[in-house]
Formats: sequence, structure tokens, C-alpha cells
Amino acid sequence: MKQALIGLGVAGLTAAVTVTAYAPGTAVWKPKPKATSWAHQGLTQIRGVDVSRWQHIGPGRLDFRKLQRKGVRFAVIKAGDTSRSAHAEAGYWYWRDKRAAKRAGVLVGAYYYATPTSDRRRVVRDARAQARKAVARVGGRLRPGHLPLALDLETEATRLGKADLTRWSIAWLRTVEKRTGRTPWFYSYTRYMERRLLPDPRLLRFPLWHANWGLFLKDRPMQVRGWPADHARIWQFTSTGRLPGSGSRDLDLNVYRGTGQELLAEAGLKPKAAERYDIPLTEQPPSPSPTASAPSAG
Repeated sequence: MKQALIGLGVAGLTAAVTVTAYAPGTAVWKPKPKATSWAHQGLTQIRGVDVSRWQHIGPGRLDFRKLQRKGVRFAVIKAGDTSRSAHAEAGYWYWRDKRAAKRAGVLVGAYYYATPTSDRRRVVRDARAQARKAVARVGGRLRPGHLPLALDLETEATRLGKADLTRWSIAWLRTVEKRTGRTPWFYSYTRYMERRLLPDPRLLRFPLWHANWGLFLKDRPMQVRGWPADHARIWQFTSTGRLPGSGSRDLDLNVYRGTGQELLAEAGLKPKAAERYDIPLTEQPPSPSPTASAPSAG
């Protein structure tokens, strides 16, 4: 998932393009390098990827068996979008990728790319309607083997203020929790959370899927200013993964920052399923996050 500066047709995972003119002699900002693999970042936790239509536009073919052989144990697939056309396209690929991932022995999750209303009077109503739309896409109450549904909130296309956008997020997450029977994940990136959201305890109880990219981070994501220390359950540490079977040139790579037993439980599975998915039941606990903020996804 990527912060969109220019939407290329679909309101979901979009490419970001900026053109900037610099005066002669001025320093040009250069992005910090990002990892291409888990080993490159120095991570040993449970490996995951997130995918969408962008993995189907070449130059290769998305192949979950190849990804599984490279250690991928969970895949979060785009299932829906606020945009009607993007929602339809996401559904087309979600069901195909879900079947392929399950056949490859990879745990499957889903995410919904949300664009909240800008109308303060409709905050809760809009959040609940979009939550029902997301839940309908994944088939209602989640069956064992399916990871929680995730809210992808990174758009600048809403004019809601901090309090209202936080309220929207809480309403969406609560509705999904009630209708799927699982506690959903909340995906966003550092600067967005600091600028657009409040660290409301009602929001903080939902597991954070933190997008925070850069080799400089080493083995842990940056602390989100104002949020609890070491809050991230899942860490998306790069958008430039290079793996056989990734389909597109670049792939979002993640780690689950808990134990294998905890990951299986989030999928509604018992520890005995660890052998089936080749997931170790215990992992070294992640290092605590630093307290300073830094650039993240986008």
C-alpha cells in the first residue's frame, strides 16, 4: 500500500509521482534507501506480503508457491475500495489470489482501501456503510484460516479533521469486528497518524499495521509520536521487495511482530496448524521502537 500523490486510475494502491524544480546550487533531497528483502533489513520474524492488482500488471506473474518457498507465511490481499470501479477490480483479483495463496499453504488476510466522507454529519453512517461493504466482500464472518480484515487509511482525499477522522476509523473497525468475529487490523503510516489522527484509546486497541520504510530503521519501526511505545503488530518495512513470484517489479514486504501462535490465533486457528503452514510457534520478541519520528511510507 502506498500513499497516492497522483492516482493512476484506481484509488487503491497507487503510484506516487512528484515533479520538483530546484534552483541552481540548491541541495536535492534524496529518499533514504529501502530494503529489497527481509535479510536486507535484518529481520527474522514471520514473513508476509501484501498484494493487489499491481502484482498482475507485469513484468512477471504472481506466484504464491514461489513466494512460499522464499519464506512467505501470510499474504494480505486487497479486497475492496471506496471507489466503485476499484472495488469491482479488487474483488476480481481478491478471489483468485486468495485461492492461489491457500493452495500454496499461505495464510490469507484482506484489506480495504478507504476514502472517508468529508461530511462531518455523515461520519459514523459512512464508516458503517463502508465497513459493511468490506465485510460483504470477504463473505461475512471469517472462517478459520483467514486473518483479520484490515482498514487501509492513508488517503488525503477526505477533509475531515483529526477528531472526526479518528471517529470514522473507530466506527469502521468496530463494525467490522462485530460482523466478522475478528479484531481487525488498522494500517497507516507514521506521518499520517501524527498529522491526521488522535491516539484515542478506542482506536489504539486495534492492532496497528505500520508502514514505515527505510534501511536506516534496522530491525524495528519508528515510534509514532503520541502513540504507545512499540505499538505495531505488523510492520510493512519496504515497498521495494524483490522476490521470485512477486509479479510486479516491487512488492510490499512485512513481518508479524508476535509469535506464530499469536498469528495463528488471529486466523482463528489452533497451534496444531503451525505444521500445516510451516510457522514457528515462538519468535524472539521485537526490539522496542525508538521514540523519535521519521519519514515513513510515502
